[in-house]
Amino acid sequence: MVSPAIALAFLPFLITLLIRYRHYLVLLYRAVLLGWLQDRLTGVPREQRAFQYVLTHAIPGDPHHILHTFDQWSYHCEHLSCVGPLKGKIVERLLCERAPRTVLELGTYCGYGTVLMAAAMPAGARLYTVEPNPQHASVAEKVIRLAGFDEQTVS
Repeated sequence: MVSPAIALAFLPFLITLLIRYRHYLVLLYRAVLLGWLQDRLTGVPREQRAFQYVLTHAIPGDPHHILHTFDQWSYHCEHLSCVGPLKGKIVERLLCERAPRTVLELGTYCGYGTVLMAAAMPAGARLYTVEPNPQHASVAEKVIRLAGFDEQTVS
């Protein structure tokens, strides 16, 4: 049995750790615990909730507005593991510089990166994307079609 004096001696150490690593705790709460709890309470996966938000708030056929709406969802509602606007600028710049005719994306997730790359690719280029999770693939396909891309551009 641990004496109360020893337990109280560790209290300042624990408080110091909590203060020092509070950003990681907030990230753990937002990215893992909050999403898990909402998945269980609503019965709707996070990716489907994000798509409903995009469907409600984004302008169909405008890829940049759809990406902006995804960013708003990630910043204000729930965390989604997406490329984001800062890294997205780098991807867009690389695609504009290299002007590839064919691009392969492994791991589509919600379609954020796919829409980003398809919008930055030159006319006539083709993007192939693969997603092993059928639920994520379903959401990604809806997002890609909402952005205005067809089977000739993205498959």
